[in-house]
Amino acid sequence: MSDRFESYLRHAAELVRSGDFLRAEGLERLARETLEKLGSPPKLLARLHAQRGERAMSQGDYRAAEEAFGEAVAALRCDGVSGGRELFDLYRRLGLARSGQGADERALAAFDEAIALAAVFGNAFMPVAYAHIARAESLRRLGRRADAEASLRAAIAVAERAPVEGREKIVDAAREALEELRPVSARAAGAAPERRTAQRPAPPPDPASLRFDEDAFDAVLAELDGLVGLASVKAQVRRLAELLRIASIRRAAGLKTVQVSLHLVFEGGAGTGKTTVARLFGRLYKSLGLLATEQVVEVTREDLVSGYVGQTATKTSDVIDRALDGVLFLDEAYGLVRPGSHGDFGPEALVELLKRMEDDRSRLAVIAAGYPQEMSEFLASNSGVRSRFGETIHFDDYAPLELVQIFEVFATAADYRLDADARDELQRTMERLHGARDRYFGNARTVRNLFDDVVAHQAERLLASGSTPDRDALMALTLADVRAATA
Repeated sequence: MSDRFESYLRHAAELVRSGDFLRAEGLERLARETLEKLGSPPKLLARLHAQRGERAMSQGDYRAAEEAFGEAVAALRCDGVSGGRELFDLYRRLGLARSGQGADERALAAFDEAIALAAVFGNAFMPVAYAHIARAESLRRLGRRADAEASLRAAIAVAERAPVEGREKIVDAAREALEELRPVSARAAGAAPERRTAQRPAPPPDPASLRFDEDAFDAVLAELDGLVGLASVKAQVRRLAELLRIASIRRAAGLKTVQVSLHLVFEGGAGTGKTTVARLFGRLYKSLGLLATEQVVEVTREDLVSGYVGQTATKTSDVIDRALDGVLFLDEAYGLVRPGSHGDFGPEALVELLKRMEDDRSRLAVIAAGYPQEMSEFLASNSGVRSRFGETIHFDDYAPLELVQIFEVFATAADYRLDADARDELQRTMERLHGARDRYFGNARTVRNLFDDVVAHQAERLLASGSTPDRDALMALTLADVRAATA
């Protein structure tokens, strides 16, 4: 029973990361029902509430997040827990939820509790640096600049001692926040503001190095054709690729060409292949000689937006610098303009992105992706958004047979195979799931989760036999395994 709870919680977290909040909430309800049958152990209950809080934070519902994290803290306290990393994390997240509502006094209380709990972890405990930075923002908004500066200096001190990757980013973020505070205090002290040395983007490539690579071009299209389903996507990508190829040939012949934007919009449900095709576009643009590299830098809102005033444009620009001469894939692009986020810096990131899309159009391709309805709202959110992007490619949900084929791709890659009866049962399962789907249906992600469950039940069945399975038994997924996973 506890394994089932763990599975529900794990899959719910995966769905939150993919933006599938409705299904994540459904799994949280199943986890709660399972927990009630176990007697609602406080530590497991705290984990469930923490998961609810993470989902609410991702949705921008800070009030619901505060409630969930508060219940998680209460559950641990009820169980006699008075310290530890889990309680520290909950208080820090509780502070962030309160800060998101502008409730800075209450946010400070949570951050202070987290920092006090972190004292036992030593003076190089990296997560406490994040707590100090978040605390400083609440102090800044309350007008307590000196205290905010002290908190930022504490964050720098922790990060500089921490022997972990990424500490430089924390130090830079804290120092940039200090620059926003220091003009008031620095004038009195006569000190110069601290500044981070800006990293310059790589120089533009030599135009002579941008050449058409026919073998690479054919290989990309062949790999595209080998993907399961996506018939309309394949046709649209091939048409765009041929248009770009002819434009390149016309330029080489000294003829005029129609300007074709490299910036694209991908709209479709979760798990419909948007990221996979975006990666192919990196190779496609490189093979056509349009971009110098085939790199695809995959980002979400969190990679572009800072929690502190004046830092978002710099943070966004730094990410774009990394993506120059390649593709920037922005998943759930509408997160930059999400409604109901008072004081949010997402629009600042969008303004910087739109500027760089125009300024660096010869060195950068941006692919913005997400759910169809939300992407339509994103395109209508700013007069410059729609004009920056060229084509919109729509990714349909997979058909039941295609979902079965995707399952078989996962199985083959992992040295498993379905027997005939199992495949028939899987086909019926996919037809049922497809028929009951809503706009948050997970497609390939749903198949991946189901595959993991089927494999887990196969392992349980084999171990229950009491004998050592042979190679064929280890590879075979049976009717019983599929039925157990879909019960």
